[in-house]
Amino acid sequence: MVPSRASRGLAPLGLLALSASLRLPALDLRPLHHDEGSNAIFVLRLLHEGAYRYDPTNYHGPVLFYLSALAIRLFGAATISLRLAPAALGALIAPLAWCLRGELGRAGALSAGALLAVSPSLVYYARDDIHETYFVAFTLLLFVGLVRGGREGGSAAWMLAGGAAAGALLATKETAPVTFGCLAIGTLAAGRVWPGRPRPARLALLAGAALLVAAASYSRLFTEPESLRDAWRGLGVWGHRALAAEGHEKPWWYFPMILGREEGAALLAGVAGGVLALRRQDRFGHLLAAWSLAALAAYSAIPYKTPWLVLNLILPLCLLAGVAFQAALARERPARARRAAGALLALLASGSLLRAVDLSFVRYDDPGASPLVYVQTRRDALRLVSRIEEVATRDPEGRSVGIQILSPDYLPLNWYLRDFDNVGYFGKPIDRPEGSMIIARSDAADEVATRLEGVYRREEYDLRPGVRLCLFVREGP
Repeated sequence: MVPSRASRGLAPLGLLALSASLRLPALDLRPLHHDEGSNAIFVLRLLHEGAYRYDPTNYHGPVLFYLSALAIRLFGAATISLRLAPAALGALIAPLAWCLRGELGRAGALSAGALLAVSPSLVYYARDDIHETYFVAFTLLLFVGLVRGGREGGSAAWMLAGGAAAGALLATKETAPVTFGCLAIGTLAAGRVWPGRPRPARLALLAGAALLVAAASYSRLFTEPESLRDAWRGLGVWGHRALAAEGHEKPWWYFPMILGREEGAALLAGVAGGVLALRRQDRFGHLLAAWSLAALAAYSAIPYKTPWLVLNLILPLCLLAGVAFQAALARERPARARRAAGALLALLASGSLLRAVDLSFVRYDDPGASPLVYVQTRRDALRLVSRIEEVATRDPEGRSVGIQILSPDYLPLNWYLRDFDNVGYFGKPIDRPEGSMIIARSDAADEVATRLEGVYRREEYDLRPGVRLCLFVREGP
């Protein structure tokens, strides 16, 4: 199980192929999540108007919007393009773990990368254009930059890359200080004898790169310096929101529950790696264990919890799992023990792989399948979109056909109806609705029906759990 000389160069390519095969295919299979529809508002505004201004009260930082807009500019306005940036970044996480082979060992880095590649949570959310996959990818790049750049004789380019990643973290989500704090706790736990401890000059280089990237991102290359004040204010706004929970309050055991249910491979192997690190006085293992525990404590203590935040726990756990498998697959171990460890790794990875496929390609909109399926748009919403497009093809006005949306819940229909020229978003029933198609929430549909003039056909579609929409299609004058 120890990689041969011939296979070492293929290891990162194999990790990339495995990771990409789960994240890139059929990116338009799952309808956009509500949050993706919200993000799409800013992406489309950036594309059509060239305008973006950070809103500290919502929507997080600008990196997602810039990279999503770039993908659409390059490959066209399609759901696959919108999700291409997070899927690609998610696919790069696994091979990036190979860069830690000097600390984890080759077998350890390969094992960690394999678990990252098939993690059900990492796969599921890499196929959504939300901020968390960007955040985790930049977190790993920051960590790799710190480790590689902090080594004796390490390249300053790695430290610059880590600094750029730290800046991207700040410009992705306001939770960046939590990650910085957890990494700092891990570094302190590793002690002064850890050879990868960065020197002050290198840390200054990293901090300078981080501030430059973050400031340039928020200020649109320093053309709007007033946005920097909003970025600072956003830390306070989101800090308050995290404590207030605002409808997303969960018990402290929420993330351990998700780890136990969906990430058993990373959890079991990570715990084993932590125990081995303590027994063997493995300072790098101490760092990973302290990082994992600090992240678990921090995110469990914060009342505001959404399932995608668990990605911040899975990353250090998978790296810590590499410590366990490196010890089990070391050359000095008996051949029988290495075969058993290899079989265990294959078994754990296969279980995660099957779960990832089931959740991402089969039961992606079934809230009973997993806590990862959180307020997910139902596939029935795509049937609604297809029906609207069918009506438009038969109408002489085509995509200029009149559509009125009288429901406060409509995201992500804004993305799917982006090419229609005459869509009105009212958010509530109006006195005299008109148009070829009217969309209302089911609990207001009877009220809307009494106000319609003409003959309309009434149809119903699920948008997401607890929200059902009624489509009124005009059939007569």
